[in-house]
Amino acid sequence: MSLWDQVNTSSNSMEQGTNEKHVPQVSVEKLSNTQVKVKVNVGGGKHPNEIDHWFQWVVLRVNELFVGKAEFSAVIMEPIAEFIINVKPGAVITARARCNKHGLWESDPITI
Repeated sequence: MSLWDQVNTSSNSMEQGTNEKHVPQVSVEKLSNTQVKVKVNVGGGKHPNEIDHWFQWVVLRVNELFVGKAEFSAVIMEPIAEFIINVKPGAVITARARCNKHGLWESDPITI
C-alpha cells in the first residue's frame, strides 16, 4: 500500500521511509470554559517547504466535522495555523494535512 492509498497517521504510515515528518502536531490552549485556541504545526518543522514539495493545506475537524481550513504557499509560508473555536468538554479535535508528494496525513486525536 502506498502513502496515497490511505489517510496516513502516526500508527499506520511508513513515515520513516520518507525521512520527513508529515503528521500534524496539534496543541490546544484553553481560553475559557467553552473556547480554545488550536495551533497546528504541520510536520513539526521537519518537512521540506520547497516549490516542488510542501504542505498545501490543513483542515481542522471537531468530532469528525470540518470546522476550518488554512492553505499554504510553498517557500513563502510556514505550514502553521491557529484556530479559535467554541467547543464543549469531550470534543475530539484532529487535523488533516496534504503533502503534495506524500498525500493525506492526520494528527493523533486530542480530547478537550
